Amino acid sequence: MCLKRLITYMWKLIKLPEALKQLGSRLREVRLSQGLTQRELAALAGVARNSVARLEDSGSGRTDTLLRVLGALNILDRLDAVLPEATPSPLAMLKRSASLKPRLRVRHKRKR
Repeated sequence: MCLKRLITYMWKLIKLPEALKQLGSRLREVRLSQGLTQRELAALAGVARNSVARLEDSGSGRTDTLLRVLGALNILDRLDAVLPEATPSPLAMLKRSASLKPRLRVRHKRKR
């Protein structure tokens, strides 16, 4: 099963509060696997220790705090698996090309 389908399936099964708690517990697991305390992680991320604790306990917090913590844990690049760069669909590309003005050709008189 591809990652996108798996994530969609998980969201259907898991309510938001549970998903936030899972996010928090996974952050805690990564922090502990790197041998960091909440205070040390907070210092590395440039956030308050309470912010790290809140993220780990309930998964709630500000988006910038989450991104700082992910960066401090060196796992920020894992967001690409969840949120890949958007690529335009073939239909959108076709519509865009149709909206562009056609090139005009200038005819030069031939010398005889």
